[in-house]
Parts: sequence; structure tokens; C-alpha cells
Amino acid sequence: MKIEINNLDISINKKQILKSAFLKINSGEIIGIFGDSGSGKSVFCFFIMGFLNNSVFKCSATSALFINKNYTFDFTSNSESLWCDFRKKYISIIFQDPTTSLNPTIKCGHQMEEYFYITKNENFARNKCIDLLKEVGIDNPKKIFNSYPHEISGGQKQRVVIAMSLLKNPKILIADEPTTSLDPITQRNVLDLIVKISKKRKLAVLLISHNIDLLELYCKKFYVYKNCKLFDFKTTTHKNHIKSKNLIQSKIRNKKFNSLFEEIGITNLRNIYSKNDFNISIKNLSVSFNKKNITFKALNDIHFNINSGEKIGIAGGSGSGKTTLGRLLCGLESNFSGKFYKNISFKKIQLVYQDPYSSFNPKIKINNIINEIIKVNNSPFSSLELLQLVGLDTEYLNFFPSQLSGGEKQRLSIARVLASSPDLIIFDESLSGLDLDIKYTILNLIRDLNIYLKITIIFISHDLNSINFLCDKVYIIKDGKIVDNFKTNNIKSNDRHLYTKKLLYSNSFIK
Repeated sequence: MKIEINNLDISINKKQILKSAFLKINSGEIIGIFGDSGSGKSVFCFFIMGFLNNSVFKCSATSALFINKNYTFDFTSNSESLWCDFRKKYISIIFQDPTTSLNPTIKCGHQMEEYFYITKNENFARNKCIDLLKEVGIDNPKKIFNSYPHEISGGQKQRVVIAMSLLKNPKILIADEPTTSLDPITQRNVLDLIVKISKKRKLAVLLISHNIDLLELYCKKFYVYKNCKLFDFKTTTHKNHIKSKNLIQSKIRNKKFNSLFEEIGITNLRNIYSKNDFNISIKNLSVSFNKKNITFKALNDIHFNINSGEKIGIAGGSGSGKTTLGRLLCGLESNFSGKFYKNISFKKIQLVYQDPYSSFNPKIKINNIINEIIKVNNSPFSSLELLQLVGLDTEYLNFFPSQLSGGEKQRLSIARVLASSPDLIIFDESLSGLDLDIKYTILNLIRDLNIYLKITIIFISHDLNSINFLCDKVYIIKDGKIVDNFKTNNIKSNDRHLYTKKLLYSNSFIK
């Protein structure tokens, strides 16, 4: 089996998205594509899957062929019946977010069985599905088979999606940012699984990512997507682009700060944005949830202290209890036992969520989004000043949220939070889906908020490099318990808990 694409052009409304692209994949190979968010990586994937609307996208190529023994398919074909036959037998795709890939109202196993209904091969559907769940490393496949998506973890969801993609025994698997939303340990486990399956089945894999370390570790070779072109890994353009990204990685690793406030000349803000000293103390605190007479402890007997002006990092795997702790501190979680002392109003504690896309009403312009909060809280800043604070152009005031990129939306989230004049801001996985250079810029912005506005920061993340860059103190949570806490200058100490060391090893930046 092989795929050969030569001189591929893709455009929309006469705007070039991809120009003179070439790609070659053979059976059993893992080939990567690296590019920033919005560069067009997913459009290329959709071309290979036949998801691009021919009335919108114009695609042409010297040749774009899938060849498997006596079967040949042309990717530029306009025949829907040929595309359906090709997708049914030879190709599968794994999307970035497993939660949106699964129907929340149908059990995982029944969603897998749908493939056999389509192919009219229902007799051994259940056994085949359970065998595949075992193959993708799920310990209790029968339980997962009978579970709804919301009842399993992010890593388990992604394994279910991988199992679904293998039902047809495809020849090529496209993995479009398959681990972005997962913690480092689960991320490695999922990628190791994809490599294992590729070797076992001689499956060709096209791995799409904006994580350089990931691609260098798992791919035979990878291409760089830049300026509407795919550059081969041997070219100078490829090497220069990778070098610039490695430089940003080095800045994060070595704590090379770059103040946004100093760049735009707004460092004298303390008199305008006055803060009150406060303390939060948590002792022997637990949070429990009950379902069908079964009690689950999201947080178990934790001790935690926050003083005004601190920058605290909270790290742990998916489902460890990080978000529950953040919600508790914001007053969004009241079902707890133990001592929770604070001399700060919940109104002064604000939360920046992980997904900026679902944080805004898409029908309201940015100026109105910010002004609504300013009026309620009598903020000392105007909407214009708040956009300047977070480094956004003031012309964005008349934009809708959909007109902003992911990084710009997250800056807008911060601007909206600042409009409430908070003393404490909690960032819950707020940078997990962003490119490296955008992440570096926003990390510096958050640091400026602490230094120049004296806002206390709680930074929840599974990225220990970002925590190490930004924070002074770190708490590590596993299974609802704080298993380690330390100052960031002791992050690599031999005294660290085994789980902390495992997180460090799995993290894609710290080596």
C-alpha cells in the first residue's frame, strides 16, 4: 500500500490554502505533519478523507493516488460512491477531541457496533468490538463497552475512538492532533499504542501535530506546513522553522521572560488597580459525588494554602481532581467536607476556562461582552484599555468572537476576567490547545498580571514546563490527593514523588 500526492493545490474563494504540496506514505510508516494552528493542516487531512466541499474548495494535483495491490483510488475524484467505498474499506481518522467524536446519548459499545450494521455483518459485532477494546489497552473492555462517553476518562475516550477507527481494518490512519487535550502520561500511552498498532497491522499513520518533540520522537520523518506549502524535513526552510520553535522551547525551559506590559509601556498600574491582601486555607477537605449509591471522592483529605501575590501551579493527570479544586476555590463546588477558610469574596475570584471557543456568546460583539462585566463591577478600566492590557488590537472591539484565533480568544477571556477587578485568577488548562509561540506570549502576560497588577495566580495544567516557567510553588495531585508539593527551583530534585517524576518524564519539553 502507498499514497503518492504530487503538486497538490487547494484554494477557497481564490485564496491559496495549499500550494504545490507533495506527500508519500508507504505501508507501516508513521509520517508527521507539523504546523501552527490555523495553518491548514486539518484541511489537508480533510482532502485525503474527501470531506472538502467541491463547491467551496478547488483541488487539483498532478497525481494524488492511493494504491493497494490491484486497487487504485484518485483523491481528486468527484464521485461520492467511489469516496464512500474508499472510506468504508481503506481509511480512518482520529480527531483531536474524543468527547465531540462520540455521541453522549449512546453507549460506547453500541456506537462501535454501528459499523457492523452498515456493513451488514452483525453476527460477531459484540465480540469483535470487545476484542478491539482489549487491543487498544482498555483493562475492563466489557465495562467500557456498556459505558456512556461521560462515564469514562479522556484517555479511555480516545482509546475507544482508536478502536472504532480500526473496525474496518484500514490501510491508513490519520491522527489529527489526537492527544492535545490529554495529560502527558496518557498522551504517551496513546501514542505508544498507535505505534504498536502500526507495527502489528502494517498500518500507515499520518500524524498531525503542533508539538515538535512528539513528531521527532514518533515519526520516521515529518513535513512542515508553512506559508501554504509542505516542506520536506531535509529542506532549509524546514530546519529554520524548527530552529525557531526550539528557541521558544528553550525560553520556556530556561525561564527567559519577555514582559508584554514593558513592551507596550504600561507598567505603572498599581495605583489604578489596587488589591487587598487575603488568605485561603484548606484543611482535611474532601469532595464526594454519589451515583447509584456509589460514592466517588474527587478530592480526598487535601491541605492547601494560598496567600495574596503568589503564583501557584497545580499539576496532575486527567481526572486527578485539578478542575474540582479550581471549581471549589471559585465557589462553584459546595459539596465538600473539611475546613475551607477564606477572607476574600468569591466575586474577587475568577476562572479562565480551557476552551475559549465555548466561553463567549457568538452573537455578541467583543465591545459588548467586556462592557457588560465593566458595568456590573464598576471596573477602573474601559474596554479599550483592557484590550490593550492583553495585547489585542483595539479594532477587535467591533468583531465577533468567531473572527478571532484561538490565542486571541484566550486573551479576550483574560480581558473579560480583568473587567471584574479580581484579586485571584484561576487558569484551568487555559493554554493546552495553543501553539508554542502563542503559549509563550500568554504565559508572559499572566506573569505580568501578577507582577504589575498584584493579582494572585492559580495555574492548573498538565504541562509542567509552563508551570515551571510561571509559578513559584507547585502542588501535584493524583487520584484526588496531593502527593507532592515543592518550589519550582526544586522541580528536578531526587526527593520528588515517583508520580512527579513520571509526569516530568512524560512531559514533551522537559527531557
